[in-house]
Amino acid sequence: MQASLQYDHYQGAVYPLDLHAEPNHGQYRKTPIKSLVNLCAEYIVRDATVTKEAVQHVPHHLSVALMQAALLDNRDRSMETLISHWPLNSLTLKKLAPTLFTSVVPLYNSTYLSDIVRQSLRYTTCLSHTFLECLKKRTPTKLKYLDMTGFPTAEVILFYLATHCMLAHNEARQTVMVDMYNRVVTLLPDQTESDKSSYQLMTADTTIPDSSFTVKMDAFVTSDQTHAELCKALKVSGFQDSKLKIVLETLDATCLGEQKLHILLQQVNPKFLQGLRLKYNALNCEDFCKLSPVLERFNSLIALDLSCNSIRHKESCDSLAQLLSALPHLIRLDLSNNRVKTRLRQILSNMPSALQYLRLVGCGLALTDIAYLSVSHHMSGLTELDLSENNLQPAAANFSKLLKSCKSMLHTLEIQDCKLRDDSVELFTGNLASMESLMYVNLSNNSLSLPVHECVLEAVAGLPSLQAYRLSFSKDCYSPDLLDDELDMKKDMCVAQMYHVMRSIRGEASLPHLMFVELERLDDVE
Repeated sequence: MQASLQYDHYQGAVYPLDLHAEPNHGQYRKTPIKSLVNLCAEYIVRDATVTKEAVQHVPHHLSVALMQAALLDNRDRSMETLISHWPLNSLTLKKLAPTLFTSVVPLYNSTYLSDIVRQSLRYTTCLSHTFLECLKKRTPTKLKYLDMTGFPTAEVILFYLATHCMLAHNEARQTVMVDMYNRVVTLLPDQTESDKSSYQLMTADTTIPDSSFTVKMDAFVTSDQTHAELCKALKVSGFQDSKLKIVLETLDATCLGEQKLHILLQQVNPKFLQGLRLKYNALNCEDFCKLSPVLERFNSLIALDLSCNSIRHKESCDSLAQLLSALPHLIRLDLSNNRVKTRLRQILSNMPSALQYLRLVGCGLALTDIAYLSVSHHMSGLTELDLSENNLQPAAANFSKLLKSCKSMLHTLEIQDCKLRDDSVELFTGNLASMESLMYVNLSNNSLSLPVHECVLEAVAGLPSLQAYRLSFSKDCYSPDLLDDELDMKKDMCVAQMYHVMRSIRGEASLPHLMFVELERLDDVE
Protein backbone atom coordinates (compact mmCIF):
# COMPACT_ATOMS: atom_id res chain seq x y z
CA MET A 1 0.00 0.00 0.00
CA GLN A 2 2.75 2.43 0.95
CA ALA A 3 4.67 1.67 -2.25
CA SER A 4 1.61 2.30 -4.41
CA LEU A 5 0.88 5.55 -2.59
CA GLN A 6 4.50 6.59 -3.02
CA TYR A 7 4.31 6.25 -6.81
CA ASP A 8 0.85 7.83 -6.96
CA HIS A 9 2.36 10.75 -5.06
CA TYR A 10 4.09 11.90 -8.24
CA GLN A 11 1.06 11.93 -10.54
CA GLY A 12 -0.84 14.80 -8.98
CA ALA A 13 -0.70 18.52 -8.35
CA VAL A 14 2.19 18.57 -5.89
CA TYR A 15 4.94 17.35 -8.24
CA PRO A 16 4.76 19.12 -11.61
CA LEU A 17 6.19 17.62 -14.76
CA ASP A 18 8.44 19.68 -16.98
CA LEU A 19 6.54 18.82 -20.14
CA HIS A 20 8.93 20.64 -22.48
CA ALA A 21 12.05 18.80 -21.27
CA GLU A 22 13.25 15.53 -22.74
CA PRO A 23 12.83 12.26 -20.76
CA ASN A 24 15.83 11.91 -18.50
CA HIS A 25 15.92 8.30 -17.40
CA GLY A 26 16.34 4.78 -18.74
CA GLN A 27 15.70 3.94 -22.37
CA TYR A 28 14.06 7.31 -23.03
CA ARG A 29 17.12 9.29 -22.01
CA LYS A 30 19.22 10.89 -24.73
CA THR A 31 22.93 10.61 -23.96
CA PRO A 32 24.61 14.00 -24.44
CA ILE A 33 28.19 14.50 -25.58
CA LYS A 34 30.21 14.56 -22.37
CA SER A 35 32.95 17.00 -21.57
CA LEU A 36 36.45 15.93 -20.57
CA VAL A 37 35.72 16.98 -16.98
CA ASN A 38 32.63 14.75 -16.84
CA LEU A 39 34.48 11.79 -18.34
CA CYS A 40 37.28 12.14 -15.80
CA ALA A 41 34.77 12.50 -12.95
CA GLU A 42 32.98 9.29 -14.02
CA TYR A 43 36.29 7.42 -13.97
CA ILE A 44 37.29 8.75 -10.53
CA VAL A 45 34.02 7.88 -8.75
CA ARG A 46 34.06 4.27 -9.95
CA ASP A 47 36.45 3.45 -7.12
CA ALA A 48 35.93 4.99 -3.68
CA THR A 49 39.64 4.67 -2.93
CA VAL A 50 40.52 6.73 -5.99
CA THR A 51 37.81 9.25 -5.04
CA LYS A 52 39.27 9.60 -1.54
CA GLU A 53 42.69 10.30 -3.00
CA ALA A 54 41.35 12.70 -5.61
CA VAL A 55 39.47 14.98 -3.19
CA GLN A 56 42.76 15.73 -1.47
CA HIS A 57 44.21 17.28 -4.63
CA VAL A 58 41.53 18.47 -7.09
CA PRO A 59 40.29 22.09 -6.95
CA HIS A 60 37.18 22.61 -4.83
CA HIS A 61 34.91 23.52 -7.75
CA LEU A 62 35.50 20.08 -9.29
CA SER A 63 33.81 18.45 -6.29
CA VAL A 64 30.51 19.37 -7.93
CA ALA A 65 31.35 17.41 -11.09
CA LEU A 66 32.47 14.45 -9.00
CA MET A 67 29.23 14.48 -6.99
CA GLN A 68 27.15 14.69 -10.17
CA ALA A 69 28.91 11.63 -11.58
CA ALA A 70 28.54 9.71 -8.31
CA LEU A 71 24.82 10.47 -8.11
CA LEU A 72 24.17 9.55 -11.71
CA ASP A 73 25.97 6.19 -11.43
CA ASN A 74 24.74 5.37 -7.88
CA ARG A 75 28.28 5.27 -6.43
CA ASP A 76 27.30 5.29 -2.76
CA ARG A 77 30.79 4.90 -1.27
CA SER A 78 32.18 7.67 -3.46
CA MET A 79 29.27 9.92 -2.43
CA GLU A 80 30.14 9.28 1.21
CA THR A 81 33.74 10.31 0.58
CA LEU A 82 32.68 13.45 -1.29
CA ILE A 83 30.27 14.59 1.44
CA SER A 84 32.91 13.89 4.08
CA HIS A 85 35.22 16.34 2.32
CA TRP A 86 32.60 18.70 0.91
CA PRO A 87 34.23 22.14 0.54
CA LEU A 88 31.02 24.22 0.46
CA ASN A 89 28.51 25.24 3.13
CA SER A 90 25.54 23.92 1.17
CA LEU A 91 24.58 21.07 -1.11
CA THR A 92 21.46 21.37 -3.28
CA LEU A 93 20.35 18.16 -4.96
CA LYS A 94 18.47 20.00 -7.74
CA LYS A 95 21.75 21.50 -8.94
CA LEU A 96 23.54 18.16 -9.02
CA ALA A 97 21.10 15.46 -10.12
CA PRO A 98 19.19 15.62 -13.41
CA THR A 99 15.53 16.58 -13.19
CA LEU A 100 13.67 13.28 -13.49
CA PHE A 101 10.06 14.48 -13.60
CA THR A 102 10.14 15.53 -17.24
CA SER A 103 8.15 14.95 -20.44
CA VAL A 104 4.69 13.40 -20.88
CA VAL A 105 5.98 9.81 -20.47
CA PRO A 106 5.08 9.50 -16.74
CA LEU A 107 1.48 10.35 -17.61
CA TYR A 108 0.95 7.09 -19.45
CA ASN A 109 3.84 4.78 -18.52
CA SER A 110 3.56 3.60 -14.91
CA THR A 111 6.71 1.47 -15.20
CA TYR A 112 8.75 4.50 -16.20
CA LEU A 113 7.22 6.50 -13.33
CA SER A 114 8.17 3.77 -10.85
CA ASP A 115 11.71 3.72 -12.20
CA ILE A 116 12.28 7.45 -11.83
CA VAL A 117 10.81 7.44 -8.32
CA ARG A 118 13.15 4.62 -7.30
CA GLN A 119 16.11 6.48 -8.79
CA SER A 120 15.13 9.61 -6.86
CA LEU A 121 14.80 7.61 -3.65
CA ARG A 122 18.39 6.42 -4.12
CA TYR A 123 19.59 10.01 -4.21
CA THR A 124 17.82 11.17 -1.05
CA THR A 125 18.43 7.96 0.89
CA CYS A 126 22.15 7.98 0.27
CA LEU A 127 22.54 11.72 0.91
CA SER A 128 20.55 11.63 4.16
CA HIS A 129 22.35 8.64 5.61
CA THR A 130 25.80 9.80 4.52
CA PHE A 131 25.26 13.33 5.83
CA LEU A 132 24.28 12.12 9.31
CA GLU A 133 27.11 9.61 9.40
CA CYS A 134 29.59 12.37 8.55
CA LEU A 135 28.21 14.49 11.40
CA LYS A 136 28.48 11.63 13.87
CA LYS A 137 32.03 10.78 12.76
CA ARG A 138 32.96 14.50 12.81
CA THR A 139 34.56 14.35 9.39
CA PRO A 140 36.11 17.53 7.98
CA THR A 141 33.05 18.51 5.90
CA LYS A 142 32.00 22.16 5.77
CA LEU A 143 28.46 21.16 4.85
CA LYS A 144 25.83 22.88 7.02
CA TYR A 145 22.80 22.99 4.70
CA LEU A 146 21.46 19.97 2.76
CA ASP A 147 18.61 20.70 0.32
CA MET A 148 16.89 17.58 -1.10
CA THR A 149 13.65 19.22 -2.22
CA GLY A 150 12.12 18.19 -5.53
CA PHE A 151 13.01 14.53 -4.96
CA PRO A 152 11.09 11.88 -2.99
CA THR A 153 12.24 10.90 0.48
CA ALA A 154 11.23 7.46 1.73
CA GLU A 155 9.19 7.50 4.93
CA VAL A 156 11.78 5.38 6.73
CA ILE A 157 14.42 8.03 5.92
CA LEU A 158 12.13 10.78 7.17
CA PHE A 159 11.73 8.87 10.43
CA TYR A 160 15.51 8.39 10.58
CA LEU A 161 16.14 12.14 10.19
CA ALA A 162 13.40 13.11 12.66
CA THR A 163 14.82 10.69 15.25
CA HIS A 164 18.30 12.19 14.93
CA CYS A 165 16.84 15.67 15.18
CA MET A 166 15.29 14.75 18.53
CA LEU A 167 18.46 12.97 19.62
CA ALA A 168 20.54 16.08 18.94
CA HIS A 169 18.00 18.23 20.81
CA ASN A 170 17.96 15.95 23.86
CA GLU A 171 21.75 15.76 23.94
CA ALA A 172 21.97 19.56 23.77
CA ARG A 173 19.49 19.89 26.66
CA GLN A 174 21.43 17.35 28.69
CA THR A 175 24.68 19.26 28.10
CA VAL A 176 23.08 22.54 29.17
CA MET A 177 21.70 20.99 32.35
CA VAL A 178 25.08 19.43 33.22
CA ASP A 179 26.83 22.76 32.65
CA MET A 180 24.33 24.52 34.89
CA TYR A 181 24.85 21.93 37.62
CA ASN A 182 28.64 22.23 37.40
CA ARG A 183 28.46 26.01 37.66
CA VAL A 184 26.34 25.70 40.79
CA VAL A 185 28.84 23.26 42.31
CA THR A 186 31.72 25.68 41.79
CA LEU A 187 29.81 28.32 43.78
CA LEU A 188 29.20 26.11 46.83
CA PRO A 189 30.70 27.63 50.01
CA ASP A 190 32.94 25.78 52.48
CA GLN A 191 34.11 23.29 49.86
CA THR A 192 37.68 22.60 48.80
CA GLU A 193 38.59 22.51 45.11
CA SER A 194 39.00 18.74 45.26
CA ASP A 195 35.52 18.37 46.78
CA LYS A 196 34.02 20.57 44.08
CA SER A 197 35.71 18.51 41.36
CA SER A 198 34.36 15.29 42.82
CA TYR A 199 30.80 16.65 42.67
CA GLN A 200 31.01 17.81 39.04
CA LEU A 201 29.46 15.75 36.25
CA MET A 202 31.18 14.84 33.00
CA THR A 203 29.36 15.44 29.72
CA ALA A 204 29.46 12.67 27.13
CA ASP A 205 30.35 13.29 23.50
CA THR A 206 27.28 14.38 21.57
CA THR A 207 26.08 12.73 18.36
CA ILE A 208 25.99 16.00 16.42
CA PRO A 209 28.89 18.49 16.55
CA ASP A 210 28.37 21.78 18.37
CA SER A 211 27.04 23.67 15.36
CA SER A 212 23.76 24.23 13.50
CA PHE A 213 22.78 22.00 10.57
CA THR A 214 19.67 22.15 8.36
CA VAL A 215 18.04 19.54 6.13
CA LYS A 216 15.40 20.86 3.72
CA MET A 217 13.28 18.15 2.18
CA ASP A 218 9.92 16.82 1.01
CA ALA A 219 8.07 14.65 3.52
CA PHE A 220 5.79 11.67 2.90
CA VAL A 221 3.89 10.64 6.05
CA THR A 222 1.37 7.85 6.37
CA SER A 223 2.16 6.00 9.64
CA ASP A 224 1.37 7.05 13.21
CA GLN A 225 4.95 6.43 14.31
CA THR A 226 6.45 8.74 11.67
CA HIS A 227 3.75 11.31 12.34
CA ALA A 228 4.57 11.48 16.05
CA GLU A 229 8.33 11.67 15.50
CA LEU A 230 8.03 14.30 12.76
CA CYS A 231 5.77 16.52 14.87
CA LYS A 232 8.36 16.56 17.66
CA ALA A 233 11.23 17.14 15.24
CA LEU A 234 9.47 20.06 13.54
CA LYS A 235 8.71 21.63 16.90
CA VAL A 236 12.33 21.57 18.09
CA SER A 237 13.48 22.68 14.61
CA GLY A 238 11.71 25.95 15.31
CA PHE A 239 13.95 26.64 18.31
CA GLN A 240 16.69 29.15 17.58
CA ASP A 241 19.43 27.08 19.21
CA SER A 242 18.44 23.76 17.61
CA LYS A 243 21.49 21.85 16.36
CA LEU A 244 19.74 19.81 13.64
CA LYS A 245 16.73 21.36 11.91
CA ILE A 246 14.22 19.87 9.47
CA VAL A 247 12.53 22.23 7.02
CA LEU A 248 9.69 21.06 4.75
CA GLU A 249 8.99 22.41 1.27
CA THR A 250 6.46 19.72 0.33
CA LEU A 251 4.29 17.66 2.67
CA ASP A 252 2.25 14.60 1.74
CA ALA A 253 0.17 13.52 4.73
CA THR A 254 -1.91 10.50 3.75
CA CYS A 255 -4.35 8.31 5.71
CA LEU A 256 -3.93 10.23 8.98
CA GLY A 257 -7.31 11.84 9.67
CA GLU A 258 -8.27 15.35 10.79
CA GLN A 259 -6.91 15.28 14.35
CA LYS A 260 -3.41 14.11 13.40
CA LEU A 261 -3.35 16.49 10.44
CA HIS A 262 -4.25 19.39 12.73
CA ILE A 263 -1.38 18.58 15.08
CA LEU A 264 1.12 18.12 12.25
CA LEU A 265 0.20 21.26 10.29
CA GLN A 266 0.53 23.42 13.40
CA GLN A 267 4.22 22.44 13.59
CA VAL A 268 5.04 23.13 9.93
CA ASN A 269 6.65 26.46 9.14
CA PRO A 270 4.31 28.19 6.63
CA LYS A 271 7.15 30.32 5.29
CA PHE A 272 8.74 27.42 3.39
CA LEU A 273 5.85 25.05 2.53
CA GLN A 274 4.98 25.23 -1.18
CA GLY A 275 3.24 21.91 -1.81
CA LEU A 276 0.62 20.17 0.35
CA ARG A 277 -1.17 16.90 -0.32
CA LEU A 278 -3.91 15.63 2.02
CA LYS A 279 -5.25 12.69 0.04
CA TYR A 280 -7.20 9.79 1.61
CA ASN A 281 -7.77 11.49 4.97
CA ALA A 282 -11.57 10.97 5.09
CA LEU A 283 -12.14 14.69 5.68
CA ASN A 284 -15.88 15.24 5.93
CA CYS A 285 -17.66 18.59 6.11
CA GLU A 286 -17.05 19.10 9.83
CA ASP A 287 -13.41 17.97 9.63
CA PHE A 288 -12.57 20.29 6.76
CA CYS A 289 -14.24 23.28 8.41
CA LYS A 290 -12.03 22.68 11.47
CA LEU A 291 -8.90 22.28 9.39
CA SER A 292 -9.45 25.17 6.99
CA PRO A 293 -8.24 27.98 9.36
CA VAL A 294 -4.97 26.09 9.89
CA LEU A 295 -4.51 25.68 6.12
CA GLU A 296 -4.97 29.43 5.56
CA ARG A 297 -1.63 29.98 7.32
CA PHE A 298 0.23 28.49 4.36
CA ASN A 299 0.07 31.51 2.07
CA SER A 300 3.18 30.41 0.14
CA LEU A 301 1.44 27.33 -1.28
CA ILE A 302 1.83 26.79 -5.00
CA ALA A 303 0.21 23.32 -5.14
CA LEU A 304 -2.66 21.83 -3.10
CA ASP A 305 -4.11 18.32 -3.36
CA LEU A 306 -7.32 17.62 -1.40
CA SER A 307 -8.43 14.63 -3.47
CA CYS A 308 -10.26 11.55 -2.18
CA ASN A 309 -11.98 13.20 0.79
CA SER A 310 -15.63 14.05 1.45
CA ILE A 311 -15.84 17.76 0.64
CA ARG A 312 -19.32 18.11 -0.79
CA HIS A 313 -21.80 20.07 1.35
CA LYS A 314 -22.32 23.84 1.29
CA GLU A 315 -20.46 24.51 4.55
CA SER A 316 -17.31 22.66 3.50
CA CYS A 317 -17.43 24.21 0.02
CA ASP A 318 -17.73 27.67 1.61
CA SER A 319 -14.68 26.92 3.75
CA LEU A 320 -12.82 25.65 0.68
CA ALA A 321 -13.67 28.79 -1.28
CA GLN A 322 -12.44 30.97 1.57
CA LEU A 323 -9.25 28.93 1.83
CA LEU A 324 -8.47 29.18 -1.90
CA SER A 325 -9.10 32.93 -1.89
CA ALA A 326 -6.47 33.25 0.88
CA LEU A 327 -3.71 31.51 -1.14
CA PRO A 328 -2.35 34.15 -3.53
CA HIS A 329 0.29 31.94 -5.19
CA LEU A 330 -1.76 28.76 -5.72
CA ILE A 331 -1.61 27.62 -9.36
CA ARG A 332 -1.99 23.81 -9.05
CA LEU A 333 -5.13 22.25 -7.55
CA ASP A 334 -6.53 18.71 -7.28
CA LEU A 335 -10.08 18.24 -5.94
CA SER A 336 -10.67 14.79 -7.42
CA ASN A 337 -13.24 12.46 -5.86
CA ASN A 338 -14.90 15.20 -3.84
CA ARG A 339 -18.54 15.52 -4.94
CA VAL A 340 -18.52 19.25 -5.63
CA LYS A 341 -21.30 19.01 -8.20
CA THR A 342 -22.87 22.44 -9.08
CA ARG A 343 -20.48 24.23 -6.67
CA LEU A 344 -17.44 24.80 -8.87
CA ARG A 345 -18.16 28.50 -9.44
CA GLN A 346 -18.57 28.99 -5.70
CA ILE A 347 -15.22 27.29 -5.01
CA LEU A 348 -12.96 28.65 -7.76
CA SER A 349 -14.29 32.07 -8.72
CA ASN A 350 -12.57 34.10 -5.96
CA MET A 351 -9.08 32.66 -6.40
CA PRO A 352 -6.58 35.51 -6.88
CA SER A 353 -4.37 33.58 -9.35
CA ALA A 354 -5.39 31.72 -12.49
CA LEU A 355 -4.75 27.99 -12.19
CA GLN A 356 -2.25 26.26 -14.44
CA TYR A 357 -3.14 22.72 -13.33
CA LEU A 358 -6.66 21.57 -12.45
CA ARG A 359 -7.70 17.99 -11.73
CA LEU A 360 -11.37 17.21 -11.09
CA VAL A 361 -11.58 13.44 -11.57
CA GLY A 362 -14.83 11.85 -10.37
CA CYS A 363 -16.35 15.06 -8.97
CA GLY A 364 -19.82 14.49 -10.45
CA LEU A 365 -19.58 17.72 -12.45
CA ALA A 366 -22.81 19.13 -13.82
CA LEU A 367 -23.50 21.12 -16.96
CA THR A 368 -23.30 24.37 -14.96
CA ASP A 369 -19.81 23.47 -13.73
CA ILE A 370 -18.48 22.98 -17.26
CA ALA A 371 -20.25 26.19 -18.34
CA TYR A 372 -18.49 28.09 -15.54
CA LEU A 373 -15.09 26.65 -16.39
CA SER A 374 -15.47 27.66 -20.04
CA VAL A 375 -15.72 31.37 -19.08
CA SER A 376 -13.68 31.42 -15.87
CA HIS A 377 -10.46 33.41 -15.43
CA HIS A 378 -8.55 30.13 -15.04
CA MET A 379 -8.82 29.40 -18.77
CA SER A 380 -6.30 32.14 -19.53
CA GLY A 381 -3.41 30.19 -18.00
CA LEU A 382 -4.57 26.57 -17.83
CA THR A 383 -1.98 24.13 -19.18
CA GLU A 384 -3.13 20.80 -17.65
CA LEU A 385 -6.76 19.72 -17.26
CA ASP A 386 -8.16 16.37 -16.10
CA LEU A 387 -11.96 15.93 -16.09
CA SER A 388 -11.96 12.12 -16.22
CA GLU A 389 -14.79 10.05 -14.72
CA ASN A 390 -17.36 12.86 -15.03
CA ASN A 391 -20.41 12.60 -17.29
CA LEU A 392 -19.59 15.13 -20.03
CA GLN A 393 -22.18 13.82 -22.49
CA PRO A 394 -24.87 16.41 -21.55
CA ALA A 395 -22.26 19.20 -21.40
CA ALA A 396 -20.57 18.53 -24.74
CA ALA A 397 -21.44 21.96 -26.16
CA ASN A 398 -20.06 23.75 -23.11
CA PHE A 399 -16.99 21.53 -23.15
CA SER A 400 -16.43 22.60 -26.75
CA LYS A 401 -16.47 26.25 -25.59
CA LEU A 402 -14.04 25.33 -22.80
CA LEU A 403 -11.54 23.93 -25.30
CA LYS A 404 -11.86 27.07 -27.39
CA SER A 405 -11.12 29.23 -24.33
CA CYS A 406 -7.82 27.48 -23.53
CA LYS A 407 -6.68 26.48 -27.01
CA SER A 408 -3.46 28.49 -26.91
CA MET A 409 -2.15 27.22 -23.56
CA LEU A 410 -3.43 23.70 -22.84
CA HIS A 411 -0.69 21.02 -22.94
CA THR A 412 -2.43 17.95 -21.48
CA LEU A 413 -6.09 16.98 -21.66
CA GLU A 414 -7.56 13.94 -19.93
CA ILE A 415 -11.23 13.05 -20.42
CA GLN A 416 -11.10 9.33 -19.69
CA ASP A 417 -14.35 7.52 -18.90
CA CYS A 418 -16.58 10.57 -19.40
CA LYS A 419 -19.49 8.62 -20.99
CA LEU A 420 -18.85 10.41 -24.28
CA ARG A 421 -20.57 9.11 -27.39
CA ASP A 422 -20.15 9.71 -31.09
CA ASP A 423 -22.51 12.68 -31.33
CA SER A 424 -20.94 14.56 -28.40
CA VAL A 425 -17.36 13.98 -29.52
CA GLU A 426 -18.19 15.26 -33.00
CA LEU A 427 -19.19 18.57 -31.38
CA PHE A 428 -15.70 19.36 -30.11
CA THR A 429 -13.46 17.54 -32.59
CA GLY A 430 -12.95 20.78 -34.51
CA ASN A 431 -11.81 22.53 -31.34
CA LEU A 432 -9.26 19.78 -30.70
CA ALA A 433 -7.79 20.48 -34.12
CA SER A 434 -7.14 24.13 -33.11
CA MET A 435 -5.28 23.35 -29.85
CA GLU A 436 -1.94 25.05 -30.48
CA SER A 437 0.11 23.51 -27.64
CA LEU A 438 -1.53 20.12 -26.99
CA MET A 439 1.05 17.43 -26.14
CA TYR A 440 -0.99 14.63 -24.52
CA VAL A 441 -4.62 13.55 -24.94
CA ASN A 442 -6.38 10.80 -22.99
CA LEU A 443 -9.76 9.87 -24.51
CA SER A 444 -9.79 6.25 -23.36
CA ASN A 445 -12.77 4.31 -22.01
CA ASN A 446 -15.35 6.30 -23.97
CA SER A 447 -17.70 4.24 -26.12
CA LEU A 448 -16.89 5.50 -29.62
CA SER A 449 -17.14 3.98 -33.08
CA LEU A 450 -14.15 3.53 -35.36
CA PRO A 451 -15.13 6.37 -37.76
CA VAL A 452 -15.28 8.82 -34.83
CA HIS A 453 -11.94 7.57 -33.51
CA GLU A 454 -10.48 8.21 -36.96
CA CYS A 455 -12.02 11.68 -37.06
CA VAL A 456 -10.51 12.61 -33.67
CA LEU A 457 -7.10 11.24 -34.62
CA GLU A 458 -7.19 13.23 -37.88
CA ALA A 459 -7.84 16.34 -35.79
CA VAL A 460 -5.05 15.85 -33.23
CA ALA A 461 -2.45 14.14 -35.43
CA GLY A 462 -2.01 17.35 -37.38
CA LEU A 463 -0.89 19.17 -34.23
CA PRO A 464 2.91 19.45 -34.36
CA SER A 465 3.13 19.53 -30.55
CA LEU A 466 1.27 16.21 -29.97
CA GLN A 467 3.51 13.53 -28.44
CA ALA A 468 1.08 10.92 -27.06
CA TYR A 469 -2.55 9.91 -27.53
CA ARG A 470 -4.32 7.38 -25.29
CA LEU A 471 -7.53 5.73 -26.53
CA SER A 472 -9.63 2.60 -26.23
CA PHE A 473 -10.47 0.17 -28.97
CA SER A 474 -13.62 1.15 -30.84
CA LYS A 475 -16.94 -0.21 -29.59
CA ASP A 476 -17.28 -2.15 -32.85
CA CYS A 477 -14.65 -4.56 -31.53
CA TYR A 478 -16.89 -5.75 -28.70
CA SER A 479 -19.84 -7.29 -30.49
CA PRO A 480 -21.26 -10.16 -28.39
CA ASP A 481 -21.57 -12.30 -31.55
CA LEU A 482 -17.82 -12.35 -32.16
CA LEU A 483 -15.59 -15.26 -31.19
CA ASP A 484 -12.31 -14.56 -29.37
CA ASP A 485 -10.23 -14.90 -32.55
CA GLU A 486 -12.57 -12.59 -34.42
CA LEU A 487 -12.46 -10.07 -31.58
CA ASP A 488 -8.65 -10.04 -31.64
CA MET A 489 -8.74 -9.59 -35.38
CA LYS A 490 -11.11 -6.63 -35.02
CA LYS A 491 -8.74 -5.01 -32.50
CA ASP A 492 -5.76 -5.53 -34.80
CA MET A 493 -7.68 -3.95 -37.64
CA CYS A 494 -8.57 -0.99 -35.39
CA VAL A 495 -4.92 -0.45 -34.48
CA ALA A 496 -3.81 -0.78 -38.12
CA GLN A 497 -6.43 1.69 -39.29
CA MET A 498 -5.49 4.27 -36.66
CA TYR A 499 -1.81 4.05 -37.57
CA HIS A 500 -2.74 4.36 -41.24
CA VAL A 501 -4.64 7.57 -40.49
CA MET A 502 -1.74 8.96 -38.50
CA ARG A 503 0.87 8.12 -41.14
CA SER A 504 -1.23 9.72 -43.86
CA ILE A 505 -1.09 12.99 -41.91
CA ARG A 506 2.33 12.99 -40.23
CA GLY A 507 4.40 10.65 -42.36
CA GLU A 508 6.92 8.30 -40.77
CA ALA A 509 9.34 10.77 -39.21
CA SER A 510 7.59 12.06 -36.10
CA LEU A 511 4.69 9.82 -35.15
CA PRO A 512 3.11 10.48 -31.73
CA HIS A 513 2.89 7.54 -29.36
CA LEU A 514 -0.49 5.74 -29.53
CA MET A 515 -1.67 3.74 -26.51
CA PHE A 516 -4.63 1.38 -26.90
CA VAL A 517 -6.43 0.15 -23.77
CA GLU A 518 -9.45 -2.07 -23.31
CA LEU A 519 -12.88 -0.47 -23.26
CA GLU A 520 -14.12 -1.25 -19.75
CA ARG A 521 -17.76 -0.37 -20.31
CA LEU A 522 -19.84 -0.40 -23.49
CA ASP A 523 -22.44 2.34 -23.14
CA ASP A 524 -25.88 1.97 -24.64
CA VAL A 525 -26.07 4.19 -27.70
CA GLU A 526 -29.85 4.51 -27.58
